[in-house]
Amino acid sequence: MKKWKLFISTLLFTSGLFFSCATTSTTNDSNASKAKDADSVAAPAEPSAEELFIAEISNYSLKFTKIPEKIKKGKQFASAFEVSVLNGSGEPARDFDVRFLYPARKSGSQVVFEAAVIKTDENGIAAYDPGTVEFSAKTIITAYPDIPSNLNLDYDTQSFPTAQADFIVESDIAAKGAILFVFEYNENGKAPKNSYDILSGLRKKGVTMIGNAPISDTAYINASKEKIYKENFEYVGTDFGYLIGGTIKFLNPVEKNEDGTYTASLIAELYGIEMKTGNVIYENTTEYTGSGTNWGKAVEDAKKGLTTMAVDSIVYGL
Repeated sequence: MKKWKLFISTLLFTSGLFFSCATTSTTNDSNASKAKDADSVAAPAEPSAEELFIAEISNYSLKFTKIPEKIKKGKQFASAFEVSVLNGSGEPARDFDVRFLYPARKSGSQVVFEAAVIKTDENGIAAYDPGTVEFSAKTIITAYPDIPSNLNLDYDTQSFPTAQADFIVESDIAAKGAILFVFEYNENGKAPKNSYDILSGLRKKGVTMIGNAPISDTAYINASKEKIYKENFEYVGTDFGYLIGGTIKFLNPVEKNEDGTYTASLIAELYGIEMKTGNVIYENTTEYTGSGTNWGKAVEDAKKGLTTMAVDSIVYGL
C-alpha cells in the first residue's frame, strides 16, 4: 500500500512539473511575440520628400507688396508685380522659387494664363514684369511656391500658400471708337430698337467717337456676325476700331411680389469685332435683376444695373 501511494505521489509531482514547464514556455513565446509587434508599431515610416516639402512651405507666407495701377491696352504697367515671401520663422525667404500665374494673351475672347518661375532676392522679393500688354482684361495674377520637378505633386490636389493681385487692362476703345449693332427688346420680346443705354454708358466712359452702325436695322438681327461685319465694313472700313453687337432682352415678364413690389430681370448678350481684322475678340453674357415699387421703376432699376455691368465688361474685355 505504501508503494502505491509513493508511486502516485511521484507521478503527480512529475506531471505537475511537466505542466508547469510547458505553461511557462508558452507564456514566454507570447510575450516575445507581443514585444516584437510593439517594436514594429513603434518604428514609424520615414516621411517622403513630398511630405517634407508640404510641411515646410505650409508655414511660409506670400504677399503682393507692389501692385501697379491699371493701364490701357498696348501699354506697360508702371512697375513690376512684386511678392514678398517669408519663411516659417517670419524671415525673408532668399532664393525661393515663386511661380506667377499671369494673363499672357487672349484666345478669341478668353484670357489665356501662363506661368513664370522667379527666384526671390536677398530681401525675399520676387518681381514679375508683364511688359507691353496687347489685350484688355480685368482679372488677377496669382503667386505661389513652385513645386520642384523631382517631387510627385500637383497644384490641383494640394493647398499651398498663395497671394493674388488685380491685373487690369482697359480696352483702347476710347481712342479708336466703335459702332453699335445692339438691339433692345420689350417685355414681350418684340419691337427691337437700338440700345441708347449702352451707347450712353460708353460715352460716359470717355468713348466719344461712337454711334449706331450704318447697317443697323432689324432686317439684320438674325444675320451672322460675319455678314454684319462685312456689310458695315463697306461703309466705315477702319475709321472705327470696333463693332459691338448683340441684344438686350427680358429674361421673363416683370413679376409682382407678395409685398407689392415688382421685379424685372434682363439679359445682355454682346460681342465685339475688331474692324481691322474682322476677328471676334469679345463675347459676354450679363444678367441683372432690378426691383421697384411699380413696373416702371423695376424695369428702370434693371436697365441701370445691367448697363453698368455690360459697359464695364466691354471696357475691360474688348
